[in-house]
Amino acid sequence: MKGFGLVAMLALAVIASACSSGSSPSSSGTTQPPPPSPSAGQSADSGGGAGGPTTASVQAGAGGFVFSPNTVTIAEGGVVTVKNVGTIHHTFTIQSKNINQVLNPGDSANITIDLPPGTYPFVCTFHQSQGMTGTLTVTD
Repeated sequence: MKGFGLVAMLALAVIASACSSGSSPSSSGTTQPPPPSPSAGQSADSGGGAGGPTTASVQAGAGGFVFSPNTVTIAEGGVVTVKNVGTIHHTFTIQSKNINQVLNPGDSANITIDLPPGTYPFVCTFHQSQGMTGTLTVTD
Protein backbone atom coordinates (compact mmCIF):
# COMPACT_ATOMS: atom_id res chain seq x y z
CA MET A 1 0.00 0.00 0.00
CA LYS A 2 2.95 2.29 0.62
CA GLY A 3 4.02 2.01 -3.05
CA PHE A 4 0.55 3.01 -4.22
CA GLY A 5 0.57 6.16 -2.03
CA LEU A 6 3.93 7.25 -3.47
CA VAL A 7 2.70 6.74 -7.05
CA ALA A 8 -0.45 8.73 -6.33
CA MET A 9 1.56 11.58 -4.81
CA LEU A 10 3.89 11.68 -7.83
CA ALA A 11 0.92 11.73 -10.20
CA LEU A 12 -0.63 14.62 -8.28
CA ALA A 13 2.67 16.51 -8.36
CA VAL A 14 2.89 16.10 -12.15
CA ILE A 15 -0.71 17.28 -12.61
CA ALA A 16 -0.20 20.26 -10.29
CA SER A 17 2.97 21.22 -12.14
CA ALA A 18 1.21 21.12 -15.51
CA CYS A 19 -1.73 23.15 -14.21
CA SER A 20 0.45 25.88 -12.74
CA SER A 21 2.22 26.84 -15.97
CA GLY A 22 1.96 30.54 -16.92
CA SER A 23 -0.18 30.15 -20.02
CA SER A 24 -3.63 28.76 -20.23
CA PRO A 25 -4.67 26.59 -23.13
CA SER A 26 -6.99 28.03 -25.74
CA SER A 27 -10.12 26.29 -26.91
CA SER A 28 -7.99 24.33 -29.36
CA GLY A 29 -5.87 22.93 -26.54
CA THR A 30 -2.64 24.72 -27.47
CA THR A 31 -0.68 27.03 -25.21
CA GLN A 32 1.00 29.16 -27.88
CA PRO A 33 0.29 32.90 -27.84
CA PRO A 34 -1.78 34.28 -30.74
CA PRO A 35 0.13 35.71 -33.70
CA PRO A 36 0.56 39.48 -33.79
CA SER A 37 -2.33 41.33 -35.39
CA PRO A 38 -1.75 42.77 -38.86
CA SER A 39 -2.23 46.49 -39.34
CA ALA A 40 -5.74 47.70 -40.07
CA GLY A 41 -7.01 46.23 -43.29
CA GLN A 42 -3.85 44.33 -44.07
CA SER A 43 -3.37 40.61 -43.93
CA ALA A 44 -0.54 38.93 -42.08
CA ASP A 45 0.54 37.30 -45.38
CA SER A 46 3.43 39.46 -46.57
CA GLY A 47 4.07 37.54 -49.78
CA GLY A 48 7.64 36.75 -48.80
CA GLY A 49 9.30 39.94 -49.98
CA ALA A 50 9.43 43.70 -49.86
CA GLY A 51 6.62 43.93 -52.43
CA GLY A 52 3.84 44.20 -49.88
CA PRO A 53 1.09 41.96 -48.59
CA THR A 54 -0.66 39.54 -50.94
CA THR A 55 -4.03 39.96 -49.25
CA ALA A 56 -5.89 42.90 -47.79
CA SER A 57 -9.38 43.59 -46.45
CA VAL A 58 -11.61 46.60 -46.96
CA GLN A 59 -15.00 47.25 -45.38
CA ALA A 60 -17.55 49.23 -47.36
CA GLY A 61 -20.19 51.18 -45.48
CA ALA A 62 -18.68 50.89 -42.01
CA GLY A 63 -20.05 53.96 -40.29
CA GLY A 64 -21.67 55.47 -43.38
CA PHE A 65 -20.39 56.28 -46.83
CA VAL A 66 -16.77 55.26 -46.21
CA PHE A 67 -14.24 52.54 -46.95
CA SER A 68 -12.25 51.27 -43.99
CA PRO A 69 -9.36 51.49 -44.44
CA ASN A 70 -9.44 53.93 -47.31
CA THR A 71 -5.75 53.41 -48.12
CA VAL A 72 -4.66 49.88 -49.05
CA THR A 73 -1.29 48.50 -50.19
CA ILE A 74 -1.06 45.13 -51.91
CA ALA A 75 1.43 43.22 -54.05
CA GLU A 76 0.74 42.83 -57.76
CA GLY A 77 -1.50 39.77 -58.22
CA GLY A 78 -2.72 39.96 -54.61
CA VAL A 79 -6.33 39.66 -53.49
CA VAL A 80 -8.41 42.39 -51.87
CA THR A 81 -11.41 41.12 -49.93
CA VAL A 82 -14.16 43.73 -49.86
CA LYS A 83 -17.09 43.28 -47.45
CA ASN A 84 -20.20 45.42 -47.43
CA VAL A 85 -20.90 45.92 -43.74
CA GLY A 86 -23.50 48.60 -44.42
CA THR A 87 -27.23 48.34 -44.93
CA ILE A 88 -27.34 49.54 -48.56
CA HIS A 89 -25.61 48.58 -51.83
CA HIS A 90 -22.01 49.67 -52.41
CA THR A 91 -19.40 49.08 -55.09
CA PHE A 92 -15.65 48.68 -55.11
CA THR A 93 -14.67 50.29 -58.39
CA ILE A 94 -11.38 51.21 -60.04
CA GLN A 95 -12.88 53.08 -62.96
CA SER A 96 -9.77 53.35 -65.11
CA LYS A 97 -9.10 49.60 -64.90
CA ASN A 98 -12.58 48.09 -65.43
CA ILE A 99 -12.86 46.75 -61.88
CA ASN A 100 -16.44 47.17 -60.68
CA GLN A 101 -17.74 44.87 -57.95
CA VAL A 102 -21.30 45.55 -56.74
CA LEU A 103 -21.94 44.37 -53.18
CA ASN A 104 -25.34 43.82 -51.57
CA PRO A 105 -25.52 44.42 -47.81
CA GLY A 106 -23.62 41.63 -46.05
CA ASP A 107 -21.88 40.43 -49.23
CA SER A 108 -18.14 40.10 -49.69
CA ALA A 109 -15.98 39.58 -52.75
CA ASN A 110 -12.37 38.59 -53.37
CA ILE A 111 -10.89 40.78 -56.09
CA THR A 112 -7.57 39.76 -57.65
CA ILE A 113 -5.50 42.83 -58.37
CA ASP A 114 -3.77 42.11 -61.68
CA LEU A 115 -2.56 45.67 -62.14
CA PRO A 116 0.97 46.94 -62.66
CA PRO A 117 2.62 48.68 -59.71
CA GLY A 118 1.20 52.13 -59.13
CA THR A 119 -1.47 54.06 -57.28
CA TYR A 120 -5.13 53.70 -58.21
CA PRO A 121 -8.14 55.54 -56.82
CA PHE A 122 -11.11 53.35 -55.89
CA VAL A 123 -14.66 54.51 -55.31
CA CYS A 124 -18.18 53.42 -54.58
CA THR A 125 -19.92 54.55 -57.75
CA PHE A 126 -23.19 54.96 -55.85
CA HIS A 127 -21.69 57.21 -53.15
CA GLN A 128 -18.59 58.77 -54.66
CA SER A 129 -20.18 62.23 -54.43
CA GLN A 130 -20.56 61.68 -50.66
CA GLY A 131 -16.82 61.05 -50.35
CA MET A 132 -16.77 57.25 -50.51
CA THR A 133 -13.31 56.97 -52.06
CA GLY A 134 -9.95 55.39 -51.35
CA THR A 135 -6.50 54.71 -52.71
CA LEU A 136 -5.00 51.35 -53.70
CA THR A 137 -1.23 51.12 -54.00
CA VAL A 138 0.06 48.12 -55.95
CA THR A 139 3.67 47.07 -55.38
CA ASP A 140 5.80 44.59 -57.31
